[in-house]
Amino acid sequence: MYLAEKVHNVVRGLVQRYGPQTLKRRLWNAEFSAGRWDCLDKKGQDSVHHEIEKYANQGAVLDLGCGWGKIGIELNPFAYSFYTGVDISDIVIEKARNKAISTGRADRNEYRQSDILTFLPERQYTVILFGDSIYYVPLAQITPLLKRYSQYLDNAGVFIVRIFDARGKLRRIVDLIESHFEVVDKNLPENVNACIVVFRPHPSER
Repeated sequence: MYLAEKVHNVVRGLVQRYGPQTLKRRLWNAEFSAGRWDCLDKKGQDSVHHEIEKYANQGAVLDLGCGWGKIGIELNPFAYSFYTGVDISDIVIEKARNKAISTGRADRNEYRQSDILTFLPERQYTVILFGDSIYYVPLAQITPLLKRYSQYLDNAGVFIVRIFDARGKLRRIVDLIESHFEVVDKNLPENVNACIVVFRPHPSER
């Protein structure tokens, strides 16, 4: 039983990182529908809300891998002017749109169904967030992806990345960020493995 579950998780991880978009969308739709990611509804001490509100400066926020758009609903409305949530699952995108309507944020919260590997923004953003989503990007593609999205940061813009296991196997993602970007802030709470890193391109690359 353990071996079968382990094999399933390995295959699942490979599909989520390397699979074609249609297959990835089907997998994420199935997992969201089955309630696998209901835990994302919880707001713990490792939440990124504080960092987003601190650095947004009433600007626009791009949330890559937004799920049902919880962050865009919960942000202080005075902290941002516009929010774009992107997710490969059309099921959660539809849920996010309905939630924005019911909470009165549909006028400045938009949701787009797309793979974050290929999404092309249509505006500049002050915050580009990868909240528990960057580790679904193949490691070799993380730096090129961040460099591409750097084009859509405004002059004061920053990336914010949350990594749930920064003291473990995902530490290499933090190392990669620290090697290629200017780290502005890093929060690794005691007794919590999750790490929140705020960073931007080096001045010479802006």
